[in-house]
Amino acid sequence: MSTRDLVVDSDITTLNDDAFALYYLVALGRVPAVVTTVFGNTSARLSAEAARALFVDTSVTVEVHAGSEHPLEWSSSTQQKLRQLLKALPDGTYLGTMSADDSDFWRPATGESTEALELATFLDQSPACDILALGPTRNIAGVVRQLRPETLRRHRLFISGGALQEGNVTQTAEFNAFADPDSLQVCLSASWDQLTIVPLEVTGLPRLRVAEASRIREARTPFGRALDDLERRSPRDSLTREPVWDVIAAMILANELPVQAHQATVRVRSDGWWRGTTEISSVPGPHRVVTAVDPVMAIQRFEATVGAPAQPL
Repeated sequence: MSTRDLVVDSDITTLNDDAFALYYLVALGRVPAVVTTVFGNTSARLSAEAARALFVDTSVTVEVHAGSEHPLEWSSSTQQKLRQLLKALPDGTYLGTMSADDSDFWRPATGESTEALELATFLDQSPACDILALGPTRNIAGVVRQLRPETLRRHRLFISGGALQEGNVTQTAEFNAFADPDSLQVCLSASWDQLTIVPLEVTGLPRLRVAEASRIREARTPFGRALDDLERRSPRDSLTREPVWDVIAAMILANELPVQAHQATVRVRSDGWWRGTTEISSVPGPHRVVTAVDPVMAIQRFEATVGAPAQPL
């Protein structure tokens, strides 16, 4: 396995795609040294509880820290504009904890969290680290502001987010980018050894079918048991479950999946209705943008990893 350290920043809930990705990484043997959680699908505090429960279930020891509950830019005027934008979105738009009526989300920010400072210390000491961002990138932006450029050049960042063309919150904005575009731009502007973007069109294509899900459930691995419990509580009538989303970014980080990609410059907008829209240049740049994976191979390798009993050490 890789000798590089691994940090995962996540907005995990009980068994969402973030959890799928963490179960996959643990089963692969790529156990994170640190997991930080961030607002997004739910609060950072509840995400941390879900992550700790997952690691108990998989019998591994991982440091888990609850991070930021708010976007980077959180002035009263920014809040007012965002609340108006959220209320103008169509009914049924998925917003996670970012509801216009969620009183906890709209509390004043308290500055950089202690957890962000601790993560910065970890990265300052790590000789080489892969960072996997599965939610809004607020915690990582806080770290970027703490570290020297030469330190960041030792580390690689993999971002599950953004969209090549069509978003899932607005017509052009993907959820993670929409939730905190200013933090994402801080990350895009930093001097990483490598920065890889895995956009919505790539993460959203591979799907578990009933056949694969059934085999995984019968394997009785930690993920198999968790999936079996989910299927019993929330059975699916269709032939497929949701896309595995963040699993694909985790597989790319672990170099377990061939990709089509090109170098470009990625920027993200934060103005008004364009909030969270990622713009990708047509000329080569510092960012590696994944444009395609083989969805069949992705699901086959996912099943082979999370459905296989752990080997004795």
